[in-house]
Amino acid sequence: MRISRVAGRFAGASSETRRRNNFWRAPSMTPKRRSIAICGLAFIFCNHSGAHMAVAQAASPAAIKQRSDIPEKYRWNLTEIFVNDPAYETAFQRTEELINRFKALKGTLGKSGDALLAGLKLRDDMAAELDRVVVYSGLSYHEDMSVSAAQGRWDRAQSLSTRAAEAASWLVPEILTLPPETVHSWMEKNEKLAVYRHFIDDIHRQRDHFLSPREEELLAMAGDVTSAPENVYGLLTNTNLDFPKIKDEKGQEVQLSSAKYYNFIYSKDRRVRREAFIGLHETYAAKANTLAALLSAHVKQHMFFAKARGFKSCREAALFGPNIPVAVYDNLVATVNKHLPRLHRYVAIRKKLMGLDDVRQYDLYVPMIEVKEDQIPYDDAVATILKGLTPLGPDYTGTLKKAFESRWIDVYETPNKRSGAYCWGSYLTHPYLLLNYTGTMNDRSTVAHEMGHAMHSWYTVKNQPMIYGDYATFCAEVASTVNEVLLAHHLLQEAKDDTQRLLILQQQIEGIRTTVFRQTMFAEYEQLIHELAEGGTPLTPEVLTGRYLDIVTKYYGPDCVNDPCAAAEGLRIPHFYRNFYVYTYATSHCAATNIGRRIIAREPGAVEGLMKFLSAGSSKYPLDILKLAGVDMTTPKPIEDTLALFDDLLTEFETLYQKQSAKAAR
Repeated sequence: MRISRVAGRFAGASSETRRRNNFWRAPSMTPKRRSIAICGLAFIFCNHSGAHMAVAQAASPAAIKQRSDIPEKYRWNLTEIFVNDPAYETAFQRTEELINRFKALKGTLGKSGDALLAGLKLRDDMAAELDRVVVYSGLSYHEDMSVSAAQGRWDRAQSLSTRAAEAASWLVPEILTLPPETVHSWMEKNEKLAVYRHFIDDIHRQRDHFLSPREEELLAMAGDVTSAPENVYGLLTNTNLDFPKIKDEKGQEVQLSSAKYYNFIYSKDRRVRREAFIGLHETYAAKANTLAALLSAHVKQHMFFAKARGFKSCREAALFGPNIPVAVYDNLVATVNKHLPRLHRYVAIRKKLMGLDDVRQYDLYVPMIEVKEDQIPYDDAVATILKGLTPLGPDYTGTLKKAFESRWIDVYETPNKRSGAYCWGSYLTHPYLLLNYTGTMNDRSTVAHEMGHAMHSWYTVKNQPMIYGDYATFCAEVASTVNEVLLAHHLLQEAKDDTQRLLILQQQIEGIRTTVFRQTMFAEYEQLIHELAEGGTPLTPEVLTGRYLDIVTKYYGPDCVNDPCAAAEGLRIPHFYRNFYVYTYATSHCAATNIGRRIIAREPGAVEGLMKFLSAGSSKYPLDILKLAGVDMTTPKPIEDTLALFDDLLTEFETLYQKQSAKAAR
C-alpha cells in the first residue's frame, strides 16, 4: 500500500469533513478512494490476493526476532528525517509557528498577486513541515506499537495535523472570492504564481458546487453526525461480532476471527474453508438488520451532500473531484460484463482441476495446484526484482538499488511492529517501506509493488513543486502494478521448470480475477444500491443482500454455487463506506497491464511515457496524466486487453497443467 501525503483527512471523517480539511490541494467533493485516513494520511492498500489487511495491527511476537537482533542493513534509518528527539521537537515547534503565521494571512490574498503567492507558498511550507513531522511520528510508532512514547508522539502529530487543517480552512473559500480573470492576469505577470495555475483553476472548476460561507459552515458542522454510520460499522465489525469456533486441519477447535479467516480460506482442507466461510458470513447475517441500516444511512449521507451541492447523483459527486467522467466508470462495468464468460471459464477450470462437483465461494482462493513453495531469501528477491525491472532503464534501477542499499526499507517482522506493507514518505524525505518479509512468492511481489509506489513518489518529488508533489488516487496503483507485470514476465522467462511456471501463471491469473473482476463487481453493486436509494427504494436487508447475490451469481456463472449466507458479504465489505473509489483498483490494474505489456514488447516510447507519468505528480488531471503513459481509460481497450490476457494466461495454465499431469501419469 501507499500512504498518501494528503494532509487534513482523518479516520471516521465524513465526506464533507474530509473535503473541508483537505488543504493540500483543491478539495474534492467526496473522500478520495481506497483510504482509511489517520491524522490526514491516507493508508493506501496494495491488494495482491483480494484480502483486506488490518489498519494498524501489531505483528505477532511469536517466534520472531527482536528488533535489536535484525542486522542494521535490514532496518530503516529514521535519523535521516530527525537525528534525535530535540530535532523532532524543533520541527514540531516550527510547524506550530507556520500554522499561526498562515492563520494570520486570512483576508489578505486578494490584495495582489504577490500576496496570493505569499499565502500559497506559506501553505506549502506548512504542509511540507507537517508531513515530515507526521511521517516520522508514524514510522517510529510502527516500529514497535507497544512503546508509549511513540504512541504519544503519534497522537501529538495527529492533533497537529487537525490544527493545521482548521487553520487552513479559509484558503479555498477566499480563493473563490477572487475573480478568475484577476488571478489569471496576476499569473501572466508572475511566473512563480503561474506554477499554481492548475491548482487554482481546479478550485474554480468546482465553484458552482460550493455554497455560501454560512451554508458551507452548516455542512461542515454536519460532518461528525453524518460520519456516524461508518464509525458504528467499524466499531461493530471490529469489536462486537461474536464469531464461532471451528475445527482446524488437525481437528482442534480454534476461535474464528476476521483476521484468522484469511488464513482458513486458503486452507487445502475444504471442510476448514467451508466452516470458516459459513461461520464468518452467518455471523454477519445475524446482524443484517443493523448492518443494512448502517449502509442505508451511509448512502443517504451521500445523497444529502450530493443534492446540497447540486449534483445529479452520488456517483457524479464522487467522481467530480478528480475530474473523472461517469462514462469512465460505466465503461469499466460494461466492458467487464461483456467479458464475464472468461470468468465463468476460470470457475469451470478451477472446478475441473480441483476435482469438485461444484465450486463455492470458499473454493476461490485456495491454489488450484498443490505445490510446496521454496523460501526466497530477501537478498535473492531483491536481485530478482532488479533484474526484472531492467527494462525501465539505468536511472530507475539505479535509484532502486540505492533504496535497497541505503536503508529505506524495514524488512522483517519484529515484536509489536505494524503488520502488512506500505510505502510512506514526505516531500522533504525519500520514501520509506515497511515490510514483514517471510520469503513467499507473494512477499517478493509485494516488495516490487511497494517499490513501485516509492519510485512514483521519488520521481514526482524530483520533478514537481510542493503543490503537485503527490499523485491522485486514480493513478496510485499504476506504477506499483507495472512493476508486478514486469517481474512476472521476468520470472516466466527464467522459470526452471513447468511447476515454477504454473505458480507464476496462477499468481497473475488471481491478480486479474481479484483486482479487475472482483473489484468491478463491488463497483457495480455500489452503483446499484445508490441508484436504488436515489429512486426511492428502501435499502432493506432483503434488498441489499438479494441484489448482491444476484450480481455475484452473474459474475461467477453456472459452475459456482452460492451458499445462502454468501449474500451477507454485501453487508460486510468495508469498501462500500469509501464512496465510489473501489473501481479505481480495476482501472489502475488495467492501465498498468497495458503499460507493462507495451514495455515488454519494447514498443517505442513506452518506457519514456511511463517516466513522464511517474514524474507528473498531480500537475494535471488523472486521466491526462495516464495519457502521458499512452493509456486512455475513456476507451474499453486497456480493459479488453487485460481481460484477453487473463484468457491467455488461463489457456497457458490449463495446457501446462495437463502436460504435467500426463507426464506424471506415465
